[in-house]
Amino acid sequence: MSLWRSAVVRMHGWRWSMQGRLNRRLLMWFLLFSIVPLIGTNAVGYRRSQGIIRRTVERSLSSLADVQAQLVRDRVDRHLLSLQAIVAGNEFLVAGVRRAQGRPSGEMGQVATRTAMDELLARKLAELPAFTALYLFTPSGEVLASAGPASAVTPAAPADPRAPSVTVGLSQLTRGAEPQFRLVVPLVSAHGAVAALLGGSVEPASFRDFLQLPVHAAGHVDGYVVDDQGRPLVAPATSGPVDYTKPLANPLLTQAAAAAGHYRDASDVDMLGAVAPVPNHPWRVVLEQPAAEALGELRALGGLSLLLELVFGLALVAIAWIVAADIVAPVGRLVHATRQVAAGDLRVRVAATQSDEIGELGRAFNEMTSALADTTGRVAELHRREIERASQLATVGELASGIAHEIKNPVVGVSNGLDLVRRRVGADATLRPITDEMARQLTRIQQALQVLLTFARPATPAFAPVEVSELIERAIRLVLPAGDRTGATIQVHVDPRLPPIPGDEEMLHHALVNVLMNALQACAPGGRIVVSASAVDGEARIAVADNGRGIAPEHVDAVFKPFFTTRHTGTGLGLSITREIAQRHNGAVVLTSELGVGTVVTIHLPLGACTAPRVAEAMAV
Repeated sequence: MSLWRSAVVRMHGWRWSMQGRLNRRLLMWFLLFSIVPLIGTNAVGYRRSQGIIRRTVERSLSSLADVQAQLVRDRVDRHLLSLQAIVAGNEFLVAGVRRAQGRPSGEMGQVATRTAMDELLARKLAELPAFTALYLFTPSGEVLASAGPASAVTPAAPADPRAPSVTVGLSQLTRGAEPQFRLVVPLVSAHGAVAALLGGSVEPASFRDFLQLPVHAAGHVDGYVVDDQGRPLVAPATSGPVDYTKPLANPLLTQAAAAAGHYRDASDVDMLGAVAPVPNHPWRVVLEQPAAEALGELRALGGLSLLLELVFGLALVAIAWIVAADIVAPVGRLVHATRQVAAGDLRVRVAATQSDEIGELGRAFNEMTSALADTTGRVAELHRREIERASQLATVGELASGIAHEIKNPVVGVSNGLDLVRRRVGADATLRPITDEMARQLTRIQQALQVLLTFARPATPAFAPVEVSELIERAIRLVLPAGDRTGATIQVHVDPRLPPIPGDEEMLHHALVNVLMNALQACAPGGRIVVSASAVDGEARIAVADNGRGIAPEHVDAVFKPFFTTRHTGTGLGLSITREIAQRHNGAVVLTSELGVGTVVTIHLPLGACTAPRVAEAMAV
């Protein structure tokens, strides 16, 4: 019982492991052709969308940077125009400058004192709150008038005093070096000469307001201004302490012209940015936006898509598992049923309720087991009958052997006595025919006894190479006298390429003689017998064909049965012994016949190496 339980457990374990493997394969293919394309398509779409959005943002930043650069230029030009409006045609300031220099200044010079010019610049500074200080100075650097903090007054002449200019210098303050912005316009006299220069200073803290540059150009887009070396003029709004003496770490600033791109800033933040030059000034406007913000909605959509893919994937896995189980479970039951059939249980059946191919397979399996059970029953019945017949034949063989031995010695004695009587009688015309007939009948008895002994006690073949052509020739020589008496002709066709066959030459000779004698006895006077031998499919085939009377179809299956004969003479053991010899050589005998046409008996013998005869072993058991 324990062995049976362990076998059942192993069988169930194998079944479920097989089911698991098949489930996994079905699941893998299902996922491969459903989820993988979905994930791949979404991933490609996400990447493409990310690239499109990034390029769109870069183009937008470039356009916005160009607008900001134009705005910076316009604001600087506007402030220069404001300074030019102060000095344009201002004879008061020209007279004050001439007076300060000790030159004739006319009636206007009497009122254009230093105090009056300071008051004028103070009023103008109040009108222009973007400036920190206004001051009038000579090209040599002498300050003639000023308004505002003294620290903001930087009387340095530009490279071209006759043209309006904007310069940037670094001033050392307690908190470090910071840029100082100065706008300068010339004060021209009536004769067209530069009488003095009017300068206006702007503190770094107010320069963004001076340019009217918003902290965020749009949304969270940071904007700032750098000089031609990349040093900040207006620091980024989101930056901490700024070193105005060093260029900002922005890869876009290494390019001379306008540029846009995707990069990581000094804080290792993923950024999208654009740079645009300020027309007519050596400055550049930089706009930046964090990529996380620009692509935020897309990334949120990607996260949602990933979540939906996960949910969809889990649903598909569950569906695939259910479908696979629905397919595999019947297959597992079929496998279990086949194991039961292999173990000998032909009563097993499987449930076949489905209307698909699996159900059809189950019904076919049930039909197969039913047919197999019927066939097995018939085979068992035939086997039982064959066993009974074999037992009977064995009993008959033992009985025949005993009878043959018991009869053989008396027959020999009678035969010897008859020979003595025939010698004593001599040429008596009355007794001679009788004694001759008695001798012939005694010979028949002796031959029948020898056949019975051969059938009852078959010998074990002694295998050795046998030349088929010599075997046929020897058998024909033995039966040729009988053929001459009937006038039958014997033709021989042996394939010269036929190799020697492994076998017992005497036993094969006996078998072939039996077949030839049956052919001669079946032929009418003047009949024809054809003996042929060839190699086909790894075996030698020796065929004996006659044109005799043939065998009735109802007797074809019985001719190999012992003691079956359709003649009044003979024992009916010839073909039985021939088949026994062929089987002991691992071969067979095949007979085909047609009434009125003739009979063909073919002996099949293997051409391979000599092996122990399986049939003989089975018969011995």
